[in-house]
Amino acid sequence: MEERSSDIIEIKDSSVNVRELMEEIESRLARRPVSKEELERLSRWKFSPQSPEGYREFDAAETAHLFEKGISPPKFTNPKFKYIRGPIRWLFIKLIELYAFLDKKLSENRTRAFYSVLNELILLRGDHEKLKRKFEKFYNEFVELNYALKKEISPEFVWSNEFLYEEETLEESETLILSRLNPGDLVLTINPEWGKFLKQLLKAQIEFKAVTWNKSQYSYIKEHITNSISLLSFEEVLPESPLPSKIISNSNLCLLPNWVLEKLFKSLASKTSSGTEFIFRYSNYSNRMVSPFQPILLTQISESAFREFLQKLGFKNIVDTKAGDGFSVFSFRK
Repeated sequence: MEERSSDIIEIKDSSVNVRELMEEIESRLARRPVSKEELERLSRWKFSPQSPEGYREFDAAETAHLFEKGISPPKFTNPKFKYIRGPIRWLFIKLIELYAFLDKKLSENRTRAFYSVLNELILLRGDHEKLKRKFEKFYNEFVELNYALKKEISPEFVWSNEFLYEEETLEESETLILSRLNPGDLVLTINPEWGKFLKQLLKAQIEFKAVTWNKSQYSYIKEHITNSISLLSFEEVLPESPLPSKIISNSNLCLLPNWVLEKLFKSLASKTSSGTEFIFRYSNYSNRMVSPFQPILLTQISESAFREFLQKLGFKNIVDTKAGDGFSVFSFRK
């Protein structure tokens, strides 16, 4: 068991039954009063692997050893065997050892067939790894081609979920992001839409820089809110390094096309320094229940695939917090 942070405990031992562990925690919680703070802390725990049996990579040497190991005599630790004692126990053990020896000798053809299959599995695994690397290379080239062909989004209104004249009240997930920022922080805000969240940063006296890829939103923010806004193209995506130690985006990631998100996170992985903190939010469905007119969602995000994608890019300490407004707030570090 390895403790990554105060809120995350990752279990790497595949022999640990996570389901039994959770049942034990629940049974102990039921025996004593628990405060609201303790329940919130426990609700943020993430266990890996999630399956009770765990996950173990294929090991050819270990598999061959288990196959040749054969039958072992019992240890007689089970109370059911307490009456087997003395010479009877010794005879019982010898009979099992003899049976295991004869079984091994009589199954030489089976053993050869097993090793033939094992050798084929090893070869297939090697071919699978080669195909996997080729596919990843092909996919990266495909994404780069998308960048080259789709340098802008048109019409622009389909990927903005903020109404221009909306009330300046923050949603619960936006309040959660704001609570993790301090007045002394220098923050980079990506895609602030029409700048409602930037007004809250100004009120909280949090220094920030903002970047947007939308000309209309850039003009509006520049004229009505702040000069700390830059207009970039999808060729750049992010400003030049060095970037601030905290990078956030309060807009729904699902309103951006998938190829923009691909380039954004790969650029974050390459341009940011170690220790940089990121806070993003997304929701796969519209949360504007008060209006009959809902914004268009261009991308659907799979939580498990998103987490794996971030890990492959080298990000760590990935924490997903569910907000009451339907958004998931993802925080992670470089």
